[in-house]
Amino acid sequence: MEISTPLQVALFLASIAVIILAAWIIFISFAARTVLKKLSCTAEEVKADLEVLVQHSHELISNVTEVSRRVSQQVDEVETVVRTVRQWTERVDRIVEEVGSAIEPPVFTAVRRVNIFRKGAGAFLRALFHFDEKNGHNVNVQQGEEGHHV
Repeated sequence: MEISTPLQVALFLASIAVIILAAWIIFISFAARTVLKKLSCTAEEVKADLEVLVQHSHELISNVTEVSRRVSQQVDEVETVVRTVRQWTERVDRIVEEVGSAIEPPVFTAVRRVNIFRKGAGAFLRALFHFDEKNGHNVNVQQGEEGHHV
Protein backbone atom coordinates (compact mmCIF):
# COMPACT_ATOMS: atom_id res chain seq x y z
CA MET A 1 0.00 0.00 0.00
CA GLU A 2 1.30 3.00 -1.15
CA ILE A 3 0.64 6.37 0.44
CA SER A 4 -0.37 9.06 -1.89
CA THR A 5 1.92 11.97 -2.51
CA PRO A 6 -0.30 14.65 -1.07
CA LEU A 7 -0.62 12.58 2.06
CA GLN A 8 3.16 12.14 2.25
CA VAL A 9 3.65 15.92 1.90
CA ALA A 10 1.04 16.55 4.59
CA LEU A 11 2.73 14.06 6.95
CA PHE A 12 6.12 15.57 6.21
CA LEU A 13 4.85 19.11 6.94
CA ALA A 14 3.10 17.91 10.10
CA SER A 15 6.28 16.26 11.38
CA ILE A 16 8.29 19.47 10.66
CA ALA A 17 5.62 21.47 12.52
CA VAL A 18 5.87 19.09 15.49
CA ILE A 19 9.69 19.41 15.48
CA ILE A 20 9.46 23.22 15.31
CA LEU A 21 6.84 23.21 18.08
CA ALA A 22 9.06 21.00 20.27
CA ALA A 23 12.09 23.25 19.65
CA TRP A 24 10.02 26.34 20.42
CA ILE A 25 8.73 24.79 23.67
CA ILE A 26 12.31 23.87 24.70
CA PHE A 27 13.51 27.45 23.94
CA ILE A 28 10.58 28.98 25.88
CA SER A 29 11.26 26.60 28.79
CA PHE A 30 14.92 27.73 29.04
CA ALA A 31 13.90 31.39 28.78
CA ALA A 32 11.20 30.89 31.41
CA ARG A 33 13.74 29.09 33.62
CA THR A 34 16.12 32.09 33.37
CA VAL A 35 13.33 34.55 34.13
CA LEU A 36 12.15 32.42 37.06
CA LYS A 37 15.72 32.31 38.48
CA LYS A 38 15.95 36.11 38.25
CA LEU A 39 12.50 36.42 39.80
CA SER A 40 13.53 34.05 42.58
CA CYS A 41 16.69 36.10 43.30
CA THR A 42 14.65 39.31 43.31
CA ALA A 43 12.13 37.72 45.67
CA GLU A 44 14.97 36.71 48.02
CA GLU A 45 16.33 40.27 47.97
CA VAL A 46 12.86 41.71 48.62
CA LYS A 47 12.38 39.22 51.46
CA ALA A 48 15.71 40.27 53.04
CA ASP A 49 14.81 43.97 52.63
CA LEU A 50 11.36 43.35 54.09
CA GLU A 51 12.86 41.61 57.12
CA VAL A 52 15.08 44.65 57.74
CA LEU A 53 12.11 46.95 57.18
CA VAL A 54 9.98 44.94 59.60
CA GLN A 55 12.76 45.06 62.19
CA HIS A 56 13.08 48.84 61.79
CA SER A 57 9.32 49.28 61.99
CA HIS A 58 9.26 47.29 65.25
CA GLU A 59 12.01 49.53 66.64
CA LEU A 60 10.12 52.61 65.46
CA ILE A 61 6.90 51.43 67.06
CA SER A 62 8.81 50.73 70.27
CA ASN A 63 10.34 54.22 70.21
CA VAL A 64 6.99 55.87 69.47
CA THR A 65 5.42 53.94 72.33
CA GLU A 66 8.18 55.08 74.70
CA VAL A 67 7.90 58.70 73.55
CA SER A 68 4.12 58.53 73.93
CA ARG A 69 4.51 57.20 77.46
CA ARG A 70 6.95 59.99 78.36
CA VAL A 71 4.73 62.66 76.81
CA SER A 72 1.76 61.31 78.75
CA GLN A 73 3.75 61.54 81.99
CA GLN A 74 4.87 65.08 81.19
CA VAL A 75 1.30 66.10 80.34
CA ASP A 76 0.21 64.75 83.71
CA GLU A 77 2.98 66.75 85.39
CA VAL A 78 2.04 69.90 83.46
CA GLU A 79 -1.59 69.45 84.48
CA THR A 80 -0.47 69.22 88.11
CA VAL A 81 1.62 72.39 87.74
CA VAL A 82 -1.25 74.22 86.02
CA ARG A 83 -3.63 73.15 88.77
CA THR A 84 -1.19 74.40 91.43
CA VAL A 85 -0.64 77.71 89.63
CA ARG A 86 -4.40 78.16 89.25
CA GLN A 87 -4.86 77.61 93.00
CA TRP A 88 -2.09 80.12 93.77
CA THR A 89 -3.63 82.62 91.37
CA GLU A 90 -7.01 82.26 93.05
CA ARG A 91 -5.38 82.78 96.46
CA VAL A 92 -3.52 85.88 95.23
CA ASP A 93 -6.76 87.25 93.72
CA ARG A 94 -8.53 86.79 97.04
CA ILE A 95 -5.66 88.45 98.93
CA VAL A 96 -5.61 91.37 96.48
CA GLU A 97 -9.38 91.79 96.85
CA GLU A 98 -9.13 91.72 100.63
CA VAL A 99 -6.18 94.12 100.71
CA GLY A 100 -7.89 96.38 98.16
CA SER A 101 -11.14 96.44 100.12
CA ALA A 102 -9.20 97.20 103.32
CA ILE A 103 -6.88 99.87 101.86
CA GLU A 104 -8.93 101.45 99.07
CA PRO A 105 -11.53 103.37 101.18
CA PRO A 106 -8.96 105.03 103.50
CA VAL A 107 -6.74 105.97 100.55
CA PHE A 108 -9.65 107.50 98.64
CA THR A 109 -10.71 109.34 101.78
CA ALA A 110 -7.18 110.69 102.28
CA VAL A 111 -6.96 111.79 98.63
CA ARG A 112 -10.34 113.49 98.90
CA ARG A 113 -9.24 115.30 102.08
CA VAL A 114 -5.96 116.41 100.47
CA ASN A 115 -7.87 117.76 97.45
CA ILE A 116 -10.31 119.62 99.72
CA PHE A 117 -7.41 121.01 101.77
CA ARG A 118 -5.56 122.08 98.60
CA LYS A 119 -8.64 123.87 97.24
CA GLY A 120 -9.31 125.46 100.60
CA ALA A 121 -5.69 126.60 101.01
CA GLY A 122 -5.69 128.03 97.49
CA ALA A 123 -8.93 129.92 98.15
CA PHE A 124 -7.60 131.14 101.50
CA LEU A 125 -4.36 132.40 99.95
CA ARG A 126 -6.23 134.16 97.13
CA ALA A 127 -8.57 135.77 99.63
CA LEU A 128 -5.67 136.70 101.91
CA PHE A 129 -3.72 138.49 99.24
CA HIS A 130 -6.73 139.63 97.19
CA PHE A 131 -5.27 138.15 94.07
CA ASP A 132 -6.95 139.52 91.00
CA GLU A 133 -7.30 136.52 88.74
CA LYS A 134 -8.45 138.62 85.81
CA ASN A 135 -5.42 140.92 85.68
CA GLY A 136 -2.99 138.53 87.32
CA HIS A 137 -1.71 140.88 90.09
CA ASN A 138 -2.23 141.49 93.79
CA VAL A 139 -4.78 144.16 94.61
CA ASN A 140 -3.18 144.98 98.02
CA VAL A 141 0.11 146.14 96.50
CA GLN A 142 0.36 149.90 96.42
CA GLN A 143 0.61 151.49 93.05
CA GLY A 144 2.65 154.64 92.40
CA GLU A 145 1.43 157.65 90.53
CA GLU A 146 2.66 156.40 87.22
CA GLY A 147 1.00 153.03 87.62
CA HIS A 148 4.20 151.09 88.42
CA HIS A 149 4.56 148.82 91.40
CA VAL A 150 6.68 150.23 94.19
